[in-house]
Amino acid sequence: METNKPNVQNATPAAEEATEKKVNKKGIITAAVVVLIIVVIGLIWFLVNSNASQKADEAIAVADLEATTGLNDSIVLAKYIDAAKLGHKSGNRAKLEAGIRLYKNGQYQQALDILTTASVDSKVVEAGRMALMGDCYVNLNDYNKALSCYDKAISTADNNPQIVPFILVKKANIYRAQNNYNEELKAYETIFNKYPEYTRNLNFDIRKYAERARAAAAK
Repeated sequence: METNKPNVQNATPAAEEATEKKVNKKGIITAAVVVLIIVVIGLIWFLVNSNASQKADEAIAVADLEATTGLNDSIVLAKYIDAAKLGHKSGNRAKLEAGIRLYKNGQYQQALDILTTASVDSKVVEAGRMALMGDCYVNLNDYNKALSCYDKAISTADNNPQIVPFILVKKANIYRAQNNYNEELKAYETIFNKYPEYTRNLNFDIRKYAERARAAAAK
C-alpha cells in the first residue's frame, strides 16, 4: 500500500531472529510488510483486469473508497468481508484485503480462514498470499504448516529474485527455532548461491548467519 516495490531490506535475519525455541514473531510481523506490498502489487493487476460482476465491482469500490477516508478499521474490514462474499475477481481481491487487515489485527486464524478461500490467478499475488498464510501459521505456533506455505510461495514465485530469498530467510529462522541447523544452513546457502544480487543489495553479510548455522550444526 505504501509503494509498488517490495523493500527487501526489511527481510533480514536480524529483523526476524529466532530464539532457541521460539520464532521472533515481532520480526515476522515487521517483515510481513514486504509480503503485504507484494500482494498489493497484484491487487493492482486485479483492478485493471477484473471482469467480475457489477455488484462485486461496486462493493469492492465502496470498500476501497472507505479505506481511504480514515474510517474505523473495523468498518473497513467489514466492508471488505461483505465484498468477499460476492465472489468473482473483485470478491477474491476483497478476500486478500480482508486477510491483510485481519493479520495486522492479530486475528491470525480468521486471516487464514479467508485467505485460504481466495482464488488467485497471478503468480505474484499467489506467492504473497501463501507467504502471508505462512506468517499466520508462525504466529499460531504451527511451524510445519508455515514451512509448507513458504515452500508453496517459493514454488509459485518461480525464482523471483526478490520474493524467493526473502521467504528463504523466513524458513531459515523457523529451522533455527526448531534446532534444525542443517536446513537453516541450506536455506542461507541457497540465497547466496542462487540469488547473489539479493545479498549484494543488503546492508549486512548474510554469510555470517550461514556460518552461525554451520557452527551449530557441527556441535
